[in-house]
Amino acid sequence: MRAYILSIGSELIGGHLTDTNATFLAQELVAKGIELLHVVQVGDDLPRLVATLERATTDADLVVCTGGIGPTDDDLTREAIAAVAGETPVVDETALAGIRDFFVRRGMEMPARNAKQAWIIPSAEVLPNPVGTAPGWFARVNGSIVVAMPGVPREMTRMWREQVSPRLSDQSGGAIFRSTNLRTLGIGESAVSEILDEMTQRPWPYIGTYAKNDGVHVRVTARAESPEQADAELQETVSEIRRRLGEYIYSDDDRSLALVLLDSLRLRGLTVSVAESGTAARFGSFLLAEPAASGLVLGITSSALEDEPVGASDLAEGACRATGSEVGVGVVFAGAPVDYGLFEGVIEVAVTGALQNSASFPIRAAFIEIQRRSAMHAADVLRRAML
Repeated sequence: MRAYILSIGSELIGGHLTDTNATFLAQELVAKGIELLHVVQVGDDLPRLVATLERATTDADLVVCTGGIGPTDDDLTREAIAAVAGETPVVDETALAGIRDFFVRRGMEMPARNAKQAWIIPSAEVLPNPVGTAPGWFARVNGSIVVAMPGVPREMTRMWREQVSPRLSDQSGGAIFRSTNLRTLGIGESAVSEILDEMTQRPWPYIGTYAKNDGVHVRVTARAESPEQADAELQETVSEIRRRLGEYIYSDDDRSLALVLLDSLRLRGLTVSVAESGTAARFGSFLLAEPAASGLVLGITSSALEDEPVGASDLAEGACRATGSEVGVGVVFAGAPVDYGLFEGVIEVAVTGALQNSASFPIRAAFIEIQRRSAMHAADVLRRAML
């Protein structure tokens, strides 16, 4: 099965909103073994929407649309699908009753314009929306499946998981899919791809590598005729990836990097303090953003240690002394501005106390990127101290 994702709304192509829906859906489609041909953003323009849908239904077996199913005149997704299908929308009384009830439960009367959201065409079925006023469509148009869902992410994700995904599973000919995500740190995407080598060239199990802010993610999807076979193929592939990538892998259960570090510290009965210089306290903030940091991260920044020599080891040791933590992490960026708003220097990280490790990393980047990388380098140095 091949697919298009159509993200509909002038606010998207105008740069006013980030299209997180397309990212979510792309990951979901890959996990189902569906080949994604294109991700397209289209404004609120009926002729362009119709032309894009005509092309998509010609090229793909599945077209997933988000946005444009609100109650206003510029919500045109229903009109466009109806035009391509050559059908006339009518009001679905059950859907209309559901929309009215949505307003009644909130002590309001349904505006007349919201009746538009109850439209349906003969070749479509209504997808309920329990958290909003915009039901979706699951239609057959020109031999393709066309799905219309709300643009609001929380409404879209729930509709996808409860309504669309099960229906697509029914279209897969009985194939069973199993997926998992391995997260790595301290290695680049090209190096991961080189190490996995021929594994990434196989059609199944599918292996995709993705560079993220918290490292390189490796997505593995197995496809088989039975759940047992799919589980076995997934486990076999994951075991081989683990053998090849080894200590670079920090998570296989979708825990965040910060949570992995905090869980490891808690398991060892250790508290930690962080002192930083030249990094805007990025690593300390990274840890403290997790609720699990309470009681584990005793916290301190380099500003409280300004009389100490500015070195990563000095900062780490000073943090331990100041807070009484068992582990101290010092992070220092020392550098100078160079051309075009870039800085060049070295990120130095030291872990002292009950854990010991240190490393330095030359860098040339914009300051905001230096902050991000300083946190990731510090996370990796601390993680390796606990291996």
